[in-house]
Amino acid sequence: MSKYEPLARYLKGLQNDSWDAQLPEIEKVLGFVLPKSAYTYPAWWSNQDGSHSQTRGWRDAGWETCNVNLRAKRISFVRVGKRKSASTKAKTKDIPEGSGSSDIEKLIASARELTGIADREAIIATALRELIQSEAAKGLAAMGGSDRQAKAPERRRFW
Repeated sequence: MSKYEPLARYLKGLQNDSWDAQLPEIEKVLGFVLPKSAYTYPAWWSNQDGSHSQTRGWRDAGWETCNVNLRAKRISFVRVGKRKSASTKAKTKDIPEGSGSSDIEKLIASARELTGIADREAIIATALRELIQSEAAKGLAAMGGSDRQAKAPERRRFW
């Protein structure tokens, strides 16, 4: 039995097709503290088939992870095959794609609910920062680079 079996059992028992969880909620289900890497590396939450026991747990239960946000300590789980309806539509709550002020206010309200950030300006600043960072990372990757947030250890100088 894998130590992540309690999470698999919990997911199998859910009636909904999605579960938006905070990392402490997942720890409560598991009965132990997640490793530091779960808080640090999005790859820990990947759905890649392989030898990682945590991935096998949710995949064998018929679930996948998405919307990994380690800064907010949030992970979404969706039943396999339900990703679009469960993760995207549930988060936007029928928000139209227009650019009217009421649409923006609905987006701000959803962001408040999802992130816990109450200040409108802080939500906008966070969203813009994330967008810029994401687009810059895409551009860097297209040129053969890697993630902007990756930090190489400081080089030692011998003189």
